[in-house]
Amino acid sequence: MFIELLNIKQNNARVFRDDLYPSLGGGNKGRKMHNIAKDITLKNANAIVTTGGIQSNHCRAVAIYAAQNNMKCSLVLHGDKDRFSLETGNAMIMRLSGAKIIFADDSTKIGSLMDMEMNKYKKSGFNPYYIWGGGHTLEGGEAYVNAIGDLYNYTLKENWVPSYIFLASGTGSTQSGILAGLDKFKFTKTKVIGVSVARKSEQAELIVKDFYEEICEANNIEFNDNEVIVLDDYLCGGYEQSNKELNEISGKSILNYGFVLDKTYSGKAFYGMLDYIKKNNIKENVLFWHTGGVFNFLAQ
Repeated sequence: MFIELLNIKQNNARVFRDDLYPSLGGGNKGRKMHNIAKDITLKNANAIVTTGGIQSNHCRAVAIYAAQNNMKCSLVLHGDKDRFSLETGNAMIMRLSGAKIIFADDSTKIGSLMDMEMNKYKKSGFNPYYIWGGGHTLEGGEAYVNAIGDLYNYTLKENWVPSYIFLASGTGSTQSGILAGLDKFKFTKTKVIGVSVARKSEQAELIVKDFYEEICEANNIEFNDNEVIVLDDYLCGGYEQSNKELNEISGKSILNYGFVLDKTYSGKAFYGMLDYIKKNNIKENVLFWHTGGVFNFLAQ
């Protein structure tokens, strides 16, 4: 666990450095995959099928895990095939990992292509493991219940409790896990604010709420029905889209804050957090949960 002071002209702000998570390339997808791996081992799987975009942090973490463990791996990707073949970052790692790359020219075909890969592995005598995009599985969400346990220990040691947690919200499983973890460890006054990287608020909040409740039920956590907030004010036009303000925050992130903020995930969340704090004149303790995105930042 790495929690540091955060210089945002507010002396009660800190950052949870999941970008430094020491496994599978780091970030929230590394943390999730580390937890999902326990179930893979339990089920004696020897092949993995999953999906994501051409710069997917999740697919990168899965591909590295498969390579480390000498497992077959199929990645069903959506996005520009030519970009994928040229870009660095996560795309390069996926290309070099030995994973089988399948492109879905239509997003409606992703599910059927994944099913086909699962069936091919089974017919070849393998025991394949299916992972929803983004690591949106119960095990992936539970990784963040455990992470809140780390935060709880930090609050006891430092006598510092966040009133707000800000993070990038994509598939929603990280935010759901954090909410469930707050219930488990009795953080009764901490509000979680997800900054959407792709979805509109109404859809995103429903997904987070349902999964939050599912995680609590599966882990016998008393469900407190905390408010689910996902802001869609900072989409900048959609997934992987940006604007002048976000470009500046990302471009000066190392200079101003000492860590990388990409424009797809954490940078978008940071941009949203700064604006939300200003508009709502927040003076309470703030924790920015840096979910990663370093390889997105480095992609060319």
